[in-house]
Order: sequence, then structure tokens, then C-alpha cells
Amino acid sequence: MADPKSITEWLAQAKEDPKVAAQPVIIILGLFFAGYKVLYAPKTKDLERQAKRTKGVEGQIKRLESAVENLEDIKLDIAEKKDAWKKAQSFCYKKSEITKFLRRIREIAEIADVPVKSINPQSIAPMQLGEITVEKLPVSIYFTGDLVKLATFLRLIEKEEKITFLNLPNLVPNGSGTFELELTPTTILIPDDLVAE
Repeated sequence: MADPKSITEWLAQAKEDPKVAAQPVIIILGLFFAGYKVLYAPKTKDLERQAKRTKGVEGQIKRLESAVENLEDIKLDIAEKKDAWKKAQSFCYKKSEITKFLRRIREIAEIADVPVKSINPQSIAPMQLGEITVEKLPVSIYFTGDLVKLATFLRLIEKEEKITFLNLPNLVPNGSGTFELELTPTTILIPDDLVAE
């Protein structure tokens, strides 16, 4: 314990000489500064480093969350495209189903009561649809009949489940009021290897 006399003497000296009063202030500030440097400053740096790491981890978490959200969007997009492709396949004949298309044209003609002597396949033409190459297959049939039969035939072609195009030539009836013309129903063929199972 400090001697009370010495403290009072020191206070008296400090009043007379400010240099004496500055010594304990310097010592206290030195201790405070040393304590700051030894105890507080390293912890502050550690806290700053930890805050940077935390921000980095938060950034990684946000990137992963957005990737997961995008993954779900990508999966949905792929599923939608697969469904659209399957639906598109249901509207087209496969290349191996050429004879099925020819038989279907004959069936439609029979339903419309149109006598068909022959169905003549024309040359297959490649056609680019987006990123895939498909083929157009036109067939030629000779039509003889009245307007009712022609309208029935055209309506059946229109209602056909598979894609079937038909360009109608100029309609000019002959002297008996019947039409004699060549019709060219056309379908789209997709390669067999592109058909989804």
C-alpha cells in the first residue's frame, strides 16, 4: 500500500512542477496503449477476418441457392421441352412409317367415297426445323368427283391426327360438273433415331 505521506508530497510536487504530474499520465496511457495493442487490436483483426469469411460463406450460400433455383428451372424447362417433343412426335410419321401414311391417304379417300387408282409417292425433300432435320413426303393422287366429295376429303385431311398438308390447285369443273385434278397430300417424316421412347 502506498504511503499517504508520499502521495500528498507527490501531489504537492505535481502542483508545482507539471512534469511530475505527467509521469503517471504517461504510464497510464502507456499501459492503456499496451493493453490495446496486446489484447484488443489482435481480437479486432480476428473479428474483421471472421467477418470477411462470413461474408464469403454467405456469398457462396447465395450462389448455391440461386444455382438450386436455376436447377429447378432448368429441370422444368427440360421437362417441358421433352413433353413438347413427345407431342410433336405424335403429330408426325416416323420415316419407317411411310407405308402407314400411304395406307391412311387411301383410307381417307375411301371414307370420302373418292375412287383412288394409285397413290404415287414423290421425292422426299429434307427440311430444317429448328435444330433437327426432318423430311417432307408428298404423294400424288388423282381425284375425280363432285364438290361434296372433295369437301369431305379435304375435311378428313384437316381432321387427321398426323400432320398432313394439302395445296389445292385451281378448281375448274368439267362439262359434267365433276372435278378432275391431281392432289398432293404431304406429311412430315422424322428420323427413327430421334423418336423418344
